[in-house]
Amino acid sequence: MININSATVTAQLISSLNHLLSNFLSSVYATISSILDDLAFIDQSITSDLSPIVGDNLGSGILLICNSLIYGFLIYYAISYLFSHLTFTQVEHPAQFIFKLLLCSLAINGSLIFCSFLIHIISLISNSVLMLGESLFHTKISFICLIDALNPQNYFLEGLFNIFSFDGLLKSLISISFITLTISYSIRYVIIKVFILISPFAIISLINAKSSWFFKSWLKNFLSMLFLQVLISLILVVYFAITFNDNTIINQLIQFGIIFTLVKANSFLKEFMGGLSAEINFSSVSMFNMFKGGNIK
Repeated sequence: MININSATVTAQLISSLNHLLSNFLSSVYATISSILDDLAFIDQSITSDLSPIVGDNLGSGILLICNSLIYGFLIYYAISYLFSHLTFTQVEHPAQFIFKLLLCSLAINGSLIFCSFLIHIISLISNSVLMLGESLFHTKISFICLIDALNPQNYFLEGLFNIFSFDGLLKSLISISFITLTISYSIRYVIIKVFILISPFAIISLINAKSSWFFKSWLKNFLSMLFLQVLISLILVVYFAITFNDNTIINQLIQFGIIFTLVKANSFLKEFMGGLSAEINFSSVSMFNMFKGGNIK
């Protein structure tokens, strides 16, 4: 009698646990499926609300600070040029410096347009990859379709989920991976906005050779953040290129491998592009190293 009661209690606990996890995972998929595409595939609309902060004219926002810094660079060069006659050190020719100063002044005031142009180019590339995949495999390629393919309709609502099965374990790991992707893409979205805001400072650093490293570091990291969505689109196309006719263990492992590749895409891109400082965890140490001085190769 005791064994029967113990087995009944255990079965009820397992059933309750599966029911709770099913509701949780179903809620996760319903929430993230509608926002992952917007977070991953960024377009020019990301700059729409930054114009007041950057500055609508030369006398407002960040542009006001940067235009004031131009006078600082001018005074610094004038003092360096005067002292060069006493110390016999080589400095930049005045005509060359004035040309760079004027060019950077114009570029600073068009920094938002410059960033929008880069974002638009990367967006066109990623969209072209997705459209190519859609024309080849005759199916829409997106995170919404990916989630629908991984989890059949009402999978979690019909009592099919079992956390203590291999299929249930993989479904749980995939769900956690999607949560990780959502958080990672959200951070990336915010970081791209920050890079857009500091773009005038990056451009103004080109006036002086000693500060030009900041622009190189900014441009490399900004492009690496943007190129991530091109790699994401390629991974999604690879998933839909594979035919999953049955729910075998091999197919389930391949599906999990593709989701894990999406999670690690930022790290793969960093290694491929030669040590860019755009870690997926965005720790405070990595953010400091991102803009530290030194030789930029």
